[in-house]
Amino acid sequence: MIEELLAHHILDHSFNISLWGVNLPITQHSVYMFGISVLLFVLLIIFAKKKGGRVRTFLEMFVTFVRDEIAVPNLGEEEGRKLTPFFCSLLIFLLTANYVGMLPGARTITSNISVTGGMAILSLILILGLSIKENGPIGCLKTFVPGGVPGWLVPLLFPLEILSLIIKVFVLAVRLFANMTAGHIVLIGLFSFIFIMGERSIAYGYGTAGPVLGMTLFVSILELLVAAIQAYVFTLLTAIFAGLQMHSH
Repeated sequence: MIEELLAHHILDHSFNISLWGVNLPITQHSVYMFGISVLLFVLLIIFAKKKGGRVRTFLEMFVTFVRDEIAVPNLGEEEGRKLTPFFCSLLIFLLTANYVGMLPGARTITSNISVTGGMAILSLILILGLSIKENGPIGCLKTFVPGGVPGWLVPLLFPLEILSLIIKVFVLAVRLFANMTAGHIVLIGLFSFIFIMGERSIAYGYGTAGPVLGMTLFVSILELLVAAIQAYVFTLLTAIFAGLQMHSH
């Protein structure tokens, strides 16, 4: 059924591959993730070597946008320019993964909390790494203690500030996962409504097909927008959190 086909976009399945008695954690989502990474790596190298052209111009505009609107404003001129390649890679990978997941028969790897959680952990490592680089190990720990706080409050606030950072990063994973899953679930619900009404009467089924298909088209267009927004928000918030942790007082 159509709802089963749509559900395959967000479900993950293991290939059950064993090596010397050890079950390898190779799933459809991991294969898609590896395939998208290799595809982007090859294509970007090819386009980077070309002189001129619309794609090369677009990529230059893309890199300039990430540098001037995401990296430099939040991390400063020096660190922002150094980390522009990282944020470009993060954004273009998320964009590609989100849009590939909307193709018929493809898998939406960002609807897997394990994938978005792994990327959130990568963001956390970046945030803490930049804080240690900027402030030193001791200075990094001091960033978790707000300035002007009485000494007797430090034992209480210190773990709360650490927990706050972990929650912020965890929310990055949940937001991306939830938004990319929600669109497919809405489509499944809309298509299921046709069959629910069709069980009552064939006329009801055909009568609801038109409005449902119209709503499906609207949701699909909305998904295109959400896919871009969520990739941008994940990248932007990573830069914002890193900048706040670097310059926290």
